[in-house]
Amino acid sequence: MAVDKVAVIGGGLVGGSWAIVYARAGLPVAIHEADDSRRAAVASRIEAALARSAALLAPGDDVAAVMGRIGLAATPGEALAGADFVHECIEEKLDAKRALFARLDAEAEPGVILASATSSFPVSALAEGLAGRDRCIVAHPAAPPHLMPVTEICPAPFTRPEVIDGTFRLMERCGQVPVLIRKEVAGFVMNRMQAALMVAMLRCVDEGSITPGDADKIISEGFGLRWAFLGPFEGVDLNAPGGVREYFERYGFIFNAAARGSGLKEDVVTPQAIAALDAYARARLPLAHIPDRIAWRDEAIAALTLLKRTRPPSA
Repeated sequence: MAVDKVAVIGGGLVGGSWAIVYARAGLPVAIHEADDSRRAAVASRIEAALARSAALLAPGDDVAAVMGRIGLAATPGEALAGADFVHECIEEKLDAKRALFARLDAEAEPGVILASATSSFPVSALAEGLAGRDRCIVAHPAAPPHLMPVTEICPAPFTRPEVIDGTFRLMERCGQVPVLIRKEVAGFVMNRMQAALMVAMLRCVDEGSITPGDADKIISEGFGLRWAFLGPFEGVDLNAPGGVREYFERYGFIFNAAARGSGLKEDVVTPQAIAALDAYARARLPLAHIPDRIAWRDEAIAALTLLKRTRPPSA
């Protein structure tokens, strides 16, 4: 499924950001915003976001050239004309999304992929009953996607494999980092992970263990420096000589106790989980190379710390 043009339906912060992602990759984009009060500001907001992120443009490209690939469409039908991929980015209301998907399915050519940026609803809830439901999929970003490339790709059981593959290939072509959500679950995975951290922070603040400001510092001046380069599993793999297996065999009781404190009745650090994590980690990095990876991590964090010092928070 080759994509030569993209339609974005919804010109808010997420829709405008997706338009940048596609246009920055050289694709023509037609964006439609139905809200009269917001339509006039769509182009100026996109241009301002592009200017702030101009360092990410391809060599030889510039803001004007990228803006030249983005056109405003008066109707969804006008946006669909010639599009091979449609990205729905309207308000997070189930009835509105269902109605739009029904319209898109009726008006888009049969081979066009219909994707949703929803952060809440599985595509089954949006496309069930549609004649073309097998071409529907969720492509949910971290926001804003033109700055944060990870994108959850969540198909329904009825989504065709070639639609999944085509969506992955488009995301990779545009510089995004797609991750496959293997089954439809509430909140997908990104929001569940973010919520777990936020809930823990809120509980600590509520019980008086820490102030909100200090809780934020634990992330911005602690974990966040490491997480900018390494995921949490990759990070703990470097925190024990025997890698992630030794780490969780030594400290797994901490996480199991935390899980029980959150209401879970079963351990989360199990022999099966440790085996899966060990297989993942050792496929990426042999144990003998851990010292080299630690050196790389330390240099990367030092460079990021220096960058942070040159860009203090604005007042």
